[in-house]
Amino acid sequence: MNYARPKIAESAKIAKETVLLGNITIGEESTVLFFTVMRAEGEESIVIGKRSNVQENCTIHVDEGKSVKIGDGVTIGHNAVIHGCEIGDHTLIGMGSIIMDGAKIGKGCLIGAGSLVTQNVEIPDGMLVMGSPARVKRPLTEEEKKYINDSVPEYIEVGNMLREDGVL
Repeated sequence: MNYARPKIAESAKIAKETVLLGNITIGEESTVLFFTVMRAEGEESIVIGKRSNVQENCTIHVDEGKSVKIGDGVTIGHNAVIHGCEIGDHTLIGMGSIIMDGAKIGKGCLIGAGSLVTQNVEIPDGMLVMGSPARVKRPLTEEEKKYINDSVPEYIEVGNMLREDGVL
C-alpha cells in the first residue's frame, strides 16, 4: 500500500505514540493524544480542522468512498471510533462513542459517552444525541454549549503543557 505523508500544522501537538498513515491533514492548534491511530488508504482522506482535539486511544479510519472530516473546535473523547463520517464544528464526541460510515453530525452537537451513531444517520445542528443506537434527545442547553466550547481551549492548553514538558 502506498501511503501519503500526513500534513500537520506547525502549531498542532501530536503525541509520539500516535500512528498516522496516509492522506491526513491536522489543522492549526489541534492536539492528538497518546495511542491514537489514524489510517487513510487510497484516495480517501482524514481532515481535522483547527483547534480540535483527539484524546487517548481513538481510532479514525476511512472507508472506500468515505473520507473523514472533523471540523474546527471539535473534541473527540477517549476511546472513540470515528469511521468514514463527517463531524461539524464545535461538536463533542463522548468517550467510547462509535460514529459509523456515512454519518453526518451537525455543528454544535454533543454525542453522549458510549453512543453508537449508525451508518448514514444525519444529526441536525445543536443536538444532544445519546444511546445505542444513538437518538436525538433534544436541543442543547446554553450550559451544554458552554461546556463544549470551554473544552477547546482546555485541550489546547493540555497540548501546550505536554509539549513544554517534552512529552509531545
